[in-house]
Amino acid sequence: MSYLVKLHRLAISISMALFIALSIYSLYIAPAARTAVSYVIVIDLAHGESPKGLDIFAKTLYDAEIYLLLSSDKDIARLDPVTRNLVSGYLFGTLDNMKTQDGRTVTLNSLLTDLLIIPQPTVDFTQQEIEAIKSYLGTRMKAIWLAGDSDYPPGETTIAIVNKILEAVGSNLALDYVSVEDPVSNAKAPYRVIASVRLSQNLSFLGFGAERILMHGPGVIAFRDLATGSWGAIKPDSVPKGIEVIVWTSPEGKIVENTAPPKGLLGQAYNAGDKGIFPMVAAQYLPNLNNSLVILSSETPLGGYQPMITAEYYGIMLDGPRFVRNIVLWATGYMGELKYVVAMDKRIRDAEANISNLLSTVRGLMPRFEDLSSRVNQLGNQVSQASSNINDLSTRISNFEKRINDLSNTLSNIDARASGSQNIAYIALGIAIVGIAAAIISIVRR
Repeated sequence: MSYLVKLHRLAISISMALFIALSIYSLYIAPAARTAVSYVIVIDLAHGESPKGLDIFAKTLYDAEIYLLLSSDKDIARLDPVTRNLVSGYLFGTLDNMKTQDGRTVTLNSLLTDLLIIPQPTVDFTQQEIEAIKSYLGTRMKAIWLAGDSDYPPGETTIAIVNKILEAVGSNLALDYVSVEDPVSNAKAPYRVIASVRLSQNLSFLGFGAERILMHGPGVIAFRDLATGSWGAIKPDSVPKGIEVIVWTSPEGKIVENTAPPKGLLGQAYNAGDKGIFPMVAAQYLPNLNNSLVILSSETPLGGYQPMITAEYYGIMLDGPRFVRNIVLWATGYMGELKYVVAMDKRIRDAEANISNLLSTVRGLMPRFEDLSSRVNQLGNQVSQASSNINDLSTRISNFEKRINDLSNTLSNIDARASGSQNIAYIALGIAIVGIAAAIISIVRR
């Protein structure tokens, strides 16, 4: 009996040990259980891409689940210790046949992927991998960020790979087989382009804290009509419908051919020597894949010679980390702090709309104000005329009063003269009477 008890206890101990071991494994090695705790990013490093800048990327996207697709577990050694400590897990194989470290097969859909990043590939994708990408976009209705390069060797290989994927998913965006330089806005060399984040009102929130980014040796984005195969340049005043350009060169941008025939291809939409403002990051929603989102950049957010996520280059402060975070938050739909930026933008637009309506109302009232002003002016003229008439009448009355006063004075003089004559007559009469009386008295005395 005691033997059975001991055996039972041993079985329980082994079970507990296995449970604890599996728990630790699932926490620290295997990908998280697929009730994702945050937005999920899968970064493809299985097609010759460089891991440069992954540590900064992982720190910048601190609230994301980040999984790296590697060709094999040997590639883990290529990663620096900081990156290995920051990423959520590893996947091995190809996009159509991914396995976890414990050998389980997973897909982009089963991982609940929100964003797939392919940063400047140099090894081609199989048709099965492209179908896996299309399945992910069509099912998850999420996003892919494809990063290309210029035609500087071996850039045309990357351009062709990226364009192949773009065409397969039904995007009109394409990388042209040229380079773009900027002799004015750069980090001490024309090919180290300091590009400007310039956005339509729809995507203005992507400019939050992000104005200038490094595009080291970039290519240029063109529009490709998939029905006819024709290519067209994208210009600031003629961006095709459905395309959102996010990053441009300065007005001093210049197209350069680094790999002309026979070693390379000529530009399809742009020609060497073209000058102006050129697009370097753009996006398009894909109606054929449930409005999933494709983002195309002519340089890479991570990897490459010097990635877009760079914060300082040749003493120039840049907004690379903030810009990359903004793009990822938008592409995944998570938004994060951008939600508050969007809300503030909406309040500003609403205020602008109210001001516009008020101005429209004021403009509508202007004819009435002008009519009233005209009537007031007419009334003022009438008042001025009446005032002039009153002044004239006042002058005439004053003249009349003067004439009356003169006449009164004349009459007074006449009256005075008349009064003096009457007195003389009375005196003469008195003298006459006295004379008559004296005569009578004299007669009587006689």
